Amino acid sequence: MSFKVLLKKDWKQVSILWMLLVFLGVIAFTVPVWSQMQYFDQELRNIQENPGEYADWIEGDASDMSVRDFFNENNGTGYWIGDLQTLMPMGGVLFVFVIFGALMASVLIGTERNSQMSDFTMSLPFTRTQLYISKWLIGTIGIIVSSVLGGTLMILLIHFSDYAFLMEGSTNRVIALIVLWMLSGISFFSAALWMGSFGGESISQVIWTVIALIFPFGIIALVQGSFFAVGQRYDSTYSVFDDLYQSIYLRVLSPISNIVNVDMYQYFTNQAEWQKFIAIAPWSALAFIVLSFGLGLWMFNRAPQENNGRFFMFSNWLWLIHIIMVLCFGMLGGIILATFGIYPGIGLYTVGFLIGGFIAHLLAKRLLYRFNLKLKS
Repeated sequence: MSFKVLLKKDWKQVSILWMLLVFLGVIAFTVPVWSQMQYFDQELRNIQENPGEYADWIEGDASDMSVRDFFNENNGTGYWIGDLQTLMPMGGVLFVFVIFGALMASVLIGTERNSQMSDFTMSLPFTRTQLYISKWLIGTIGIIVSSVLGGTLMILLIHFSDYAFLMEGSTNRVIALIVLWMLSGISFFSAALWMGSFGGESISQVIWTVIALIFPFGIIALVQGSFFAVGQRYDSTYSVFDDLYQSIYLRVLSPISNIVNVDMYQYFTNQAEWQKFIAIAPWSALAFIVLSFGLGLWMFNRAPQENNGRFFMFSNWLWLIHIIMVLCFGMLGGIILATFGIYPGIGLYTVGFLIGGFIAHLLAKRLLYRFNLKLKS
């Protein structure tokens, strides 16, 4: 049987979500840019029509200044409207990719398991590797199409506007930024699909996806908070944890960290930051995609089919998840309780750690064991 048949089956499952992803992705790329340029127009009109109201902020005669003067912080006018960075709709684009990436991955794996359709899928003359690759390709192509269409229209919208000068000499940087958003979207989708090998149904898959995305960043934050709660040694440990947050290792393990560590202002104004971006950001995203795809494929091939419908597919790993939950909730409880003390100390932190760990233990017993079996039944 042709692999195209498998792609067609997966396409039918997510065709509406796929088209919504492309449509909303194009909107996320273009509408915020258009809205921001409308704001620029309004600000310029206000300055031209009411120069006296801006006399306290603008050095010189506003009527003699060009449009460019108001988009250059260092021109001495004293009034700055914006720059190329303010036109970049990163937040909206990534929001669309995260939401629809998680939804598509949940439908492609989790909903199949909810409806028992996965039993039929597994009976088709395809290997599990082919099944997983087909699902990954459907979602990845959607993100690529959305990025190419939306990114191209965004560049054209800026290029043919009155603010095209903002992009002079920076077109390559804008394209590189669009590529990073696209790779980040594929990273989010790959992580969500990988978590489909953990969760036995759609809701648990979404929960595990959220955990997977925040865990690398969150565990460092918990350890840092614990150091501060116990000994107030913030200054002595700040540089250590700051290096961790910016490390390549964390950027490979967390697509969120990879995005957060891009300084948008310096990116467009500092050559060193641009070179650093090219050397790290896209490669970190690609590394995460390879890592999450490889682990997802490996676990999908080994996920016990009889555990479909359970909160967690791998029953023999429950003890490890249990320990991680207790440690994370314990550290969180210790940090919270330590904030109530006048002076930091290990006493309050220990009490909070024990309370948080005990609550996590009870939650794990219900969620990972009893609830796991209940979902199956």
